[in-house]
Amino acid sequence: MGKVLLVHPSKVVRATLARHLAGEFDVVEALDGDSAWQTLVLDHDVAAVIAGPDVPRLKGVDLLERLRRSKLKRLKLLPFYFVGSETRLAEVLPEAEKLGPNGSIVNGMDKTAILALLAPVRGTAAAARGEQEDARSEQGAGLPLRSGRGGAGFRDAGLLSPALLAAGVERIFAHPGAQGSVLVFEVDAYAALEAAVGKGVAARITERFALLVRAKLSAGDIIGHYRPGCFVIVTRCHRLDQCAAFADRVARSAAAARIAVHGQPVRLSLSAAAAGRPEDGGLAGTALLQLALARLAEARAAGAGQVRVHGAGRPAAQMSVDSPRL
Repeated sequence: MGKVLLVHPSKVVRATLARHLAGEFDVVEALDGDSAWQTLVLDHDVAAVIAGPDVPRLKGVDLLERLRRSKLKRLKLLPFYFVGSETRLAEVLPEAEKLGPNGSIVNGMDKTAILALLAPVRGTAAAARGEQEDARSEQGAGLPLRSGRGGAGFRDAGLLSPALLAAGVERIFAHPGAQGSVLVFEVDAYAALEAAVGKGVAARITERFALLVRAKLSAGDIIGHYRPGCFVIVTRCHRLDQCAAFADRVARSAAAARIAVHGQPVRLSLSAAAAGRPEDGGLAGTALLQLALARLAEARAAGAGQVRVHGAGRPAAQMSVDSPRL
């Protein structure tokens, strides 16, 4: 049975569609486009999206555009349907057509017509899930597969909220035999950075740097916020030596980054740590995250710009990578 994501601020619209789809699809719901995007990044089983054109935080057309621009094939090709009044759909669809929506549902459309519209989704959902599992199994080494600099804006970086990050950690390590690693990065002396440039600018600096890091990840990896100044990567890479090498490069990039706020240079230093399966045993996802955080505390106690795995720290060196100017 395929899974359909309903994105609409109206409880009535969501309840009506869910009732029509019951028995044919598993239904998950989102109240706004931003939450929908995070769900899509995290949940590999979603087979189609039905969204209103005017959902808050990320409009329906913007959500569709983000999907079609995605580097992940499962997101780029995900069936997408608009739902709304006939008048509103007539206004939105001309702009959306170039992005390739799969159809539209007019308010009041009966169950038979809706299920007929979604028939291709029912026919391909199982095959798509199989392909996704194959793709995830082929990720293997995870982090080392990609390098380079991202060109998209931060909104497209795909950073998960703390709650969805925690869910993602649990999902990736749910199977007892699943392998992978958790990497934690934190800006050194973040409170001092906030005091110097303000909380908003400090958050932007961290987020812009996280964007550069996100561009270096492979398709199966996820990245999200943990706390202010701290972000976490969950990767299928199960070799901690490769994770340490990646973390070293990120820390060096931070040390070498040329960042300016109102014309004044700002120095950025990152400490990092990692934990993973199978090298740290068969720990659950939450336990792996806590172990990585404990190692991060040890790294920060040893000095700025440290990377720690296996309880052994590595000082950050210099690397020529520019950060965007704020």
